[in-house]
Amino acid sequence: MTVTNGKGPRGASPIKASSLFFTPLPPTHVVPPGKESHGRYMLTIPWNRVSGWGQPKIGPRQDLSFDPLAGVLQYAVTCFEGMKCYKTDEGDIRLFRPNKNFDRLKRSASRLGLPCEWDNDELLELFAKLMALEKPLVPNTDGSNLYIRPTLLETSEGFGIKEDAYASEALLYVATSLNLGLGLYPSAEGLDTGIKLDACKEFIRAWPGGTGSYKLGANYGTVNVAKKPGYAMSLWLHGKEDFISEAGAMNVFIIKEAPDGFLEFTTMSLDNGIVLPGVTRESIIELLQDHASGKKDFPLEGIPKNIRIVERDISMPEIIQGLEDCTLKGMFGCGTGVVVVQVGEITYEGKTYTIPSNPIIKTIRDTITGIHRGKIDEGKSWSFKVPEWNPEGKDGESQEHVTAA
Repeated sequence: MTVTNGKGPRGASPIKASSLFFTPLPPTHVVPPGKESHGRYMLTIPWNRVSGWGQPKIGPRQDLSFDPLAGVLQYAVTCFEGMKCYKTDEGDIRLFRPNKNFDRLKRSASRLGLPCEWDNDELLELFAKLMALEKPLVPNTDGSNLYIRPTLLETSEGFGIKEDAYASEALLYVATSLNLGLGLYPSAEGLDTGIKLDACKEFIRAWPGGTGSYKLGANYGTVNVAKKPGYAMSLWLHGKEDFISEAGAMNVFIIKEAPDGFLEFTTMSLDNGIVLPGVTRESIIELLQDHASGKKDFPLEGIPKNIRIVERDISMPEIIQGLEDCTLKGMFGCGTGVVVVQVGEITYEGKTYTIPSNPIIKTIRDTITGIHRGKIDEGKSWSFKVPEWNPEGKDGESQEHVTAA
């Protein structure tokens, strides 16, 4: 059967949580040196272009192996997501809007010719079981988390020119690690000093019609060299006007006072495909729009009513003008890693500009982290409570070893 859409033939096996095969840690398990911050388990689900999704397996975290000419190694055919698991004061653990991440992973996978169809509920059940196993590792302090990295990659040979661009074999796996971002950004420690950005003109992260709006591995490794010592991250620019796009790997908001007195929260539009459609970005916009419209007050006090959300390009010269005429009232970045973090300084064309601090940023940050840890109910069911799972023996029937493909 010929496949032309990268989704697999009709009738191919879907992801089924009920077929999970679980291998517990051996009694002799010892954490390898240097791996103390990593989760103990991992989830793997192989995929084949003819048969579809294979049996999901949860077992001890281990290395993966691939053919030297695998697509992931030759052409960076891989995409991923960033998610976090939080522990509440009551001791249960939560995921934040996981279906948003699953949908974005599908979108990225489709762009690469990787499998992009599965039932989110089935995948969430598997995620929940993995998280339940790692519950003892999840910290319960503000700023702490168990970071989750779902990764999808081509394991089949991807060398040379093929008949079509779609993978023959792929692997979806999920590994975890403790406290991504803790100690690196003020948002992780409750400080308000702000981070320092370098407005980068030497390197370009993304461009219209490219892959900037997809969470592909190639978007990140190739731009890390742009980060200069002494700066938290690069502020990416594009176009002759020096429009800003993202800062490092996070979305950006500019707080400006409009001529009519309204406070505008301006962020880059998604229309040109340059910036990633962030889950935290979308959540902040929804909360602010509900507040501005009177539909529902912002969960924490401190946000004025005369606000509006603006999605458009904004340039560095406009930011500088806002500093000069005092209409620029603050700037912050947001994303899974940093949550919400204030921008304190920007270096642009050899000059450093100080961005004013704004208490609204802390209110937004505290709201999002409060939702993460079950302290705030936003009324939208964004916080998913992970059910308990204490497996007895093994689910499913298969060989005991977790394999890479």
